[in-house]
Amino acid sequence: MESENHGEPGFVLASRDAQVDWVFEILFGKGALDRDDAVGQALDALVLLGLADEEDEAKKAKARVAVERAIDNGLRAGRFDRPKRGQIRAIRTDAKDYSSEDWTLCLVNALDREPTDRDAALRFAAYWAASNTGLSFARLQRGGSILTGLDAALESALRRGRFLDVGGGCVRKV
Repeated sequence: MESENHGEPGFVLASRDAQVDWVFEILFGKGALDRDDAVGQALDALVLLGLADEEDEAKKAKARVAVERAIDNGLRAGRFDRPKRGQIRAIRTDAKDYSSEDWTLCLVNALDREPTDRDAALRFAAYWAASNTGLSFARLQRGGSILTGLDAALESALRRGRFLDVGGGCVRKV
């Protein structure tokens, strides 16, 4: 994605909002990261996507500054938070903002290959989301948007073969 403007890769020339969106999507679900690690992970992903240049040191430095600025802008916009000093985390606090893919990400990261009671699996995924993606809730309620979203994502993941129903009300990752 080279532009005609001095051969700069697309990320550096993207709008401020687009830069925040890219960095957010790259870091969402990775939990709290040291700021330097977050910048490094975002840069690595942008290079893999062809949106940043790792060969040219000057262009790489511009991309680094753009990523740092995107994180700062994302902090001001509420897309990131600082769970601890020196750390950042891409967040979605409201369950209504979670897509089926987001709920699946929570399930995949919260569970392992050991059989887990389905209700416990949903709760583990919700607590994983609270820790790693900033999901905010006071308590989990059957029929509420969090458990409903997670349950629908689990059903979909079971149909696609990403999880197995092992009987006795238990599920596990494949």
